[in-house]
Amino acid sequence: MSLLLAAGAAAQMQMPGMDLSQPAPKPKAAPSPAASPAPQPAHGEMPGMDLSGPTPVMRKGPPVPPVPNPSASLVMPGIKLSGRALSRERIDLVARLLKDSRYPEAAVSAYGAMKEAGDPAQAAELEYLLGKSLYKMQMYHSALHYFSGVLARGTDGQFFRPSLEWLFFISRKTVDENIVLDDVARYRNVAFPKRYQNEFTYLLARYYLLRSEALFAAGDPNEGREALKVARQLSEMVPKTTPYFAKARFLAGTAAYQQAEEGVAASATAPPEALALALEDFKEVVRVTNPRDPNAIHDWRSRELAFMNLARIHYEARQNRAAIYYYGKVPRGGDQWLEALYEEAWAYYRLGDYERALGNMITLHAPFFKDEYFPESLTVKAIIYYENCRYGEARSVIDDFDRFYGPVEDELDRITTRAQSPEAFYELLDEIQRKQRKKTSSPLLDRILKLALTDSDLQRRNASIQELEAEMDGIGDRPDSFRYSELAKVLLEQLRAERTQAISQAGLIARAKLERERDELRDLLGKALRIKFETQEKEKQLLEHQLAGQEGGREVLHGYRYSVAVPDTDLYWPYEGEYWRDELGTYQYTLTKGCRPQPAQGK
Repeated sequence: MSLLLAAGAAAQMQMPGMDLSQPAPKPKAAPSPAASPAPQPAHGEMPGMDLSGPTPVMRKGPPVPPVPNPSASLVMPGIKLSGRALSRERIDLVARLLKDSRYPEAAVSAYGAMKEAGDPAQAAELEYLLGKSLYKMQMYHSALHYFSGVLARGTDGQFFRPSLEWLFFISRKTVDENIVLDDVARYRNVAFPKRYQNEFTYLLARYYLLRSEALFAAGDPNEGREALKVARQLSEMVPKTTPYFAKARFLAGTAAYQQAEEGVAASATAPPEALALALEDFKEVVRVTNPRDPNAIHDWRSRELAFMNLARIHYEARQNRAAIYYYGKVPRGGDQWLEALYEEAWAYYRLGDYERALGNMITLHAPFFKDEYFPESLTVKAIIYYENCRYGEARSVIDDFDRFYGPVEDELDRITTRAQSPEAFYELLDEIQRKQRKKTSSPLLDRILKLALTDSDLQRRNASIQELEAEMDGIGDRPDSFRYSELAKVLLEQLRAERTQAISQAGLIARAKLERERDELRDLLGKALRIKFETQEKEKQLLEHQLAGQEGGREVLHGYRYSVAVPDTDLYWPYEGEYWRDELGTYQYTLTKGCRPQPAQGK
């Protein structure tokens, strides 16, 4: 779902439920301009929805590659067991260096002792101390490698459980917590310490959710549905008293959301109970993260994404006013704010509230967001002008669309049709990033990179690759005793191998993302061309009517009645072409003339 909207106190918040007694028909893929108005939610309430109408089509992100099962090795690279035991003093020396915060020396000493240790128990202890030393040096990927080695030695070892605990510490430090999921899933039957049980359950639920996506992508829907079921069951096991509750509840809603989607794919109707569960889960995330509640969980990202999912479910079920309510709750300036404004404009368009829809477009096209990617916003703007017989403005908007996005489509076509490996594909994006940092990239390449990184999964993997590179570069900043040691050479080899694998996965995701965007942009350009043809035809007809002295029917432009009156909570401030950050998201465009009947007050 890349993957990623004020309310009263949680204890007082009312969220009406849904009537799910009737199965919903298969939804239409494209939004329609017409929709039946729904009652406005009461103040302080979160609207429910009636799913007797079309069922939403759930959005899916790019296929997630299956989680690999690396083979466990008891002997680390470059280490040969000598067959003899080490003196206890040598191991204690490593422990003292670690205790004294002399981490590079501790790491080198631990690695050297590991090469000579013939006792498996001593080798496991030294490997554990090496992992701790690397973690303290903020080399989290390298530390994970050695903690995984300790785990692979067996569950009965003295350092198995401590190494398992360090996985959680690493997941909190790295940009991608998914890197520990393989080990979490592999040892899921091990009794975890109570203080980590909730975090373990949440991470395991994430593992099964990703596994379900991989299974569906691989054409195994039965196993995919079973993995979704397990993901939801695990998510529900996380208690409300833990900081992971909001994340787990959001994950549970996502699993139910996808269960509904798979139900649509399998039977053309969504299981009503699945949608009901998804809605309630997302609402629960909103409740427990309410900033007005002193006991709230401080997880604003989950709160923001929960509002977005609530809005999308209601929008796709044609509950437009409820969708607008939730889009309006997305925090201003948050990661999802611009996306919410764009999608909210579609809901306003459906209701015929063109002034608010165009107002959202003013924000999206502000100079502050010139590098953002919302190509369809221009076609929405052109359609609104067209339907109000403002043909000159409609044609001008389409011309802007062609001029701005035509070269983007050409470049996407050139990039995606060229035969190259996934690694080469990612390297192309990496080169654009390097040019950006040096301020030598072109606006066109910047748009391509921005487009690719709108995929949350690619964004996370890209950040992880940069994290690996920073860890590799950081070896050169260590003391010479570490920098030129055999351990440093082994670590570089391991990091390069991990980076190569990550680049391969990122390249596959990037190619799939840009291919989809190329096809969608090509389709939008075709639609824009049709709008342009129809606009020119209407202009021709209108001109012929005027030359013949005819009024031209409904195409005759007339002034719209409008008022500058606003609620007491707002202030009318004429827009004169100058943008201010505090005004973004509040614009309304006044259509002073047109040919379309205006909705009544209180629409």
